[in-house]
Amino acid sequence: MLVDSIYADNGATTSIFWWNTMDLWEFLLLTISILILFASVTTVLFILRGWVLVILSWWKDDKIKPAINTIRYAFFGLVVMVATIFLFPILARLLGLDVQKYAEPKAIFSKIEEIWKKIFWISNSNVNSIDNFQEDDFINSL
Repeated sequence: MLVDSIYADNGATTSIFWWNTMDLWEFLLLTISILILFASVTTVLFILRGWVLVILSWWKDDKIKPAINTIRYAFFGLVVMVATIFLFPILARLLGLDVQKYAEPKAIFSKIEEIWKKIFWISNSNVNSIDNFQEDDFINSL
């Protein structure tokens, strides 16, 4: 049995991806951004794993080779990923594809930043920066 629910609108969306509606281009941008974010985190973890293996190998040649290879392949993957992010839009424009909506590096990085903020519940309105500093607030806090 399906029951309709009514929610108060306080400006927050209740969708699974925090967006009300999503067209194909937004879905592609979201998918690309999540894959790049996942690949970046995985690369950092593999680099850290390689360094832990280097430290635990006590600089013995038979144990240090796999550790160095792990770090080498992680950096190679990072270079391929960054090259893909920046070269794909150029190649797509040469082929006549319209990729401005979902494959531009600026759009990808802004979407990654948006996803990152939503994962860690970071809000722009709660950020205390030096620009928002009030001298009276500082004096009153003493």
